[in-house]
Amino acid sequence: MEFEPFSYMRHAKRLEYTAGIYMAGSGMPPAKVEDAGFTDDDYALKTLCASYGDPRNVDFIASRYKTSGNNVVLTQGSSEGYFLAFGALLEPGDKVIIETPGYQQFNSLTTFFGCRPVPLKRRFENKWNPDLKEFKRLLDDKTKIVVLTDLHNPTMSKMPPDLLKDMIAAAAKNGTTVIVGEVYKDHLKPGDNDESCFEYGDNVIATSSLTKVYGLSAIRFGWALAPERIAGRMLDVMDMVDPEMPAICQNLAWKALHNLPRMRAIARGIHERHWPIVEEWLKQRDDIEYLKPAGGITVWIHADGLKDTGNLVQVMRNEFGVLVVPGEYFQAPGWFRVGYKNPPGELRDGLSRIGRAIDDYRKTHKSQKIKPGK
Repeated sequence: MEFEPFSYMRHAKRLEYTAGIYMAGSGMPPAKVEDAGFTDDDYALKTLCASYGDPRNVDFIASRYKTSGNNVVLTQGSSEGYFLAFGALLEPGDKVIIETPGYQQFNSLTTFFGCRPVPLKRRFENKWNPDLKEFKRLLDDKTKIVVLTDLHNPTMSKMPPDLLKDMIAAAAKNGTTVIVGEVYKDHLKPGDNDESCFEYGDNVIATSSLTKVYGLSAIRFGWALAPERIAGRMLDVMDMVDPEMPAICQNLAWKALHNLPRMRAIARGIHERHWPIVEEWLKQRDDIEYLKPAGGITVWIHADGLKDTGNLVQVMRNEFGVLVVPGEYFQAPGWFRVGYKNPPGELRDGLSRIGRAIDDYRKTHKSQKIKPGK
């Protein structure tokens, strides 16, 4: 079977073991036990029910999003949620509209299921939002799925709710399902347009997890909100790969879910304290373009004159000891993603190294200038 490998994930897994100032991650530091509310009892090897996850967790998610438990599919992170949704909906030969720049897993899954990815541009000059008219032109009778993220990965831009509603409505008329990754959304201030888009239409699947905002990647707890007819089909796919959910993870998730407000405030606090440090550095450089992120702990930047960033990022790692993610992994050569969850002193040091690396690279490599977003 031929499919596009998920090369970013291979890169990310290996990068965490590389020496240097790590500014490549997009998730929070691991949550503290006391913040998540964990106790020794939560590490028991049994839970209320492990088949499709603890029903208390299903009820909690359903209550949080004001929907039915029949619309909730518990998953081992958002990544599994995407896999289950693609497996539930796609047939060989279908088309999948995928935002670009975007998360490479979507392309990998599309080709894995024998389908064709169709790029939908998100452009810098449009604040990284899709163009509605362009989107409508891409829809046809073979378009089975549209995949978006909000907050957008990698730019952390917030899509205007009205635009997303219009896209969902257009897709509904075409008989197309819209999958929206909302795993970064809780980085927004509570009440700041942070409601789930699941309520925007009966053709929406919304995914999220406790990973990116809450620092609980290790327990692999996520969920998908889906129309009941699709949720049942997702469970059919799950039956082939997950005999049961890990009991300890379900127990820990039950506790963590009740402490989300506290952990969310911690995540938002890091953004609000660290972003000014990053912005101060960016404003000192007239050769870098960026859009202020709505939330999160990463910024997506473009350095004038750089045609690609794959080689530059290698220089940063090997010669300057700082690790970031090249735009090539998000279909956007010339851009790169910089994380800023590091302690302030380390963050300033890392940014300084990035700047020196750009300057050194520009001196030693003649690069053709490209316009942002191309």
